Amino acid sequence: MKRFKKALAIAMTAAMVMTMGSTAFAEVPTPTSQTIDGNSAANDQGKYTISVADGDTHSYTVYQILTGTLVAGESKLGNPQWGFDAKGGEDNKVEDFITNITATGLTNVQIDDLVKAELKDDASGVGTVTKEVSLDVVPGYYLLVDTTDSLSDGDAKSLNIVAVFNDITITPKKGTVESEKHVDDQNDSNASDHSELKDSADYDIGDSVPYTLTMTLPDDYANYKQYYINFIDDMSEGLTYNNDAKIYYGAADETGTNIGTDFAIDPAKTSSYQNGNVYTYTVQNLKADDATDPQKGLKAGDVITIKYTATLNGNAIVGKAGNPNNYYVNYSSNPNEEAGGTPETGKTPEDVNIVFTYKTVFNKVDGEEKPLTGADFTLFKKVIDDSDAGFSWVDVTKLNGEGATNPSKSKDTLTTEKGTAADAKFVFTGLDAGDYKLSETTTPGGYNTIADIEFTITATHDLVSNSPELTALTGTAGNEFTMTPNVEEGSLTADIKNQQGAELPSTGGMGTTLFYIIGGALVAVAGALLVFKKRGEN
Repeated sequence: MKRFKKALAIAMTAAMVMTMGSTAFAEVPTPTSQTIDGNSAANDQGKYTISVADGDTHSYTVYQILTGTLVAGESKLGNPQWGFDAKGGEDNKVEDFITNITATGLTNVQIDDLVKAELKDDASGVGTVTKEVSLDVVPGYYLLVDTTDSLSDGDAKSLNIVAVFNDITITPKKGTVESEKHVDDQNDSNASDHSELKDSADYDIGDSVPYTLTMTLPDDYANYKQYYINFIDDMSEGLTYNNDAKIYYGAADETGTNIGTDFAIDPAKTSSYQNGNVYTYTVQNLKADDATDPQKGLKAGDVITIKYTATLNGNAIVGKAGNPNNYYVNYSSNPNEEAGGTPETGKTPEDVNIVFTYKTVFNKVDGEEKPLTGADFTLFKKVIDDSDAGFSWVDVTKLNGEGATNPSKSKDTLTTEKGTAADAKFVFTGLDAGDYKLSETTTPGGYNTIADIEFTITATHDLVSNSPELTALTGTAGNEFTMTPNVEEGSLTADIKNQQGAELPSTGGMGTTLFYIIGGALVAVAGALLVFKKRGEN
């Protein structure tokens, strides 16, 4: 009986109303939990066919509760008797059963419980129907129980269905559970460049990344006696949860009445990413009597939302691989279960978000494009003020304050066709898209200091995708400064050239005036020489 009850617990609640023509006739109208395509007359064999609608991959065990004789021209079962799977017995009269289930004011769940109570402990059913296999039955009264072995992601089992005399096609109205995860994308250098609730973003190392998780209650939520949800959020090593989660029941309005409830997310040990962390949050029963006020009154279609932030840390992967999150929800999939105990669950499809970050590589070379040592650089990022009234240039290694995780600077050995030199390559790792300025803070002896170079990093990544990717990376700063992209590595590379000797004067500066003076003097001297020469000839 325990095994059978467990099978019943996987199904969804029946909708059935039954009225009684007399003590000798049972009339059963069309149940409201499924569509029934029926004939008013029996087929040639005097039997009826139970089948599954196209597209329904579930299987249903058919239990016979009552049998009888179909009254011609009427939806009534004459001379009802206990069926193959009913307890029966002299002390258990059909008439009493019919009276009980036709009482006024019963809910679908209560009717379903009354029907299941009449099943034998060892009830095995009279057959199973699937989309491939139908079942012919004699006129009677049947309980159809969804006994599907494996559910697809987001699916749930069907309500128990009370089937009657006609040919029927099972097309249950079962709810689909949906969940989504999104990330916001903000460009520090451009306040208008802000994408909310997308599948990918890019950030500087040290930035706080805002995430939003949602789970939508199914259409048949009202049929459940208990409803269990379990949020699973798997973060890669490059992301650190900031312990700031809030949950919103039915809305996510931070400025209105539903401002969210703080709660603790439990970390698990097993992650699908190397050295990553899985974070979980469980609500054992959304319908519990002692549920907090925001949980009360939830209905089908309501959205449960979790918001939190995670820091892109120093372990972040640079480039196309990115730093993913993987999110899904385990949920109750059986509305017939009694409250308490371990529920049978389904699982929503997994939703992946990715946060990208990039790096710049500056090769220091001389006028002959040989590696040049002895230089140093500072890279600044243009950061818009909170008031949006202006901006400031911030050293990228100090974007998030002293002592915080920030983009890093490193030196490396540069090797070219014209030679090798240590500390001639400067790499800035962990950068977001945005506007930057490169300043040479130390110039090699005997060489001229370069002017500051301003450039923009622009990245293209899939904002809406089940598997978002980084598709393009560019660095632009005018015709005389070329940055070579590598999308796989997430890098932009440029040569920074120093020249020796006197520099040519700037256009329109003091150097131009000197040229005019010297040029005028030369013309004057040339004229005087010409005059002296003419006089000498004469």
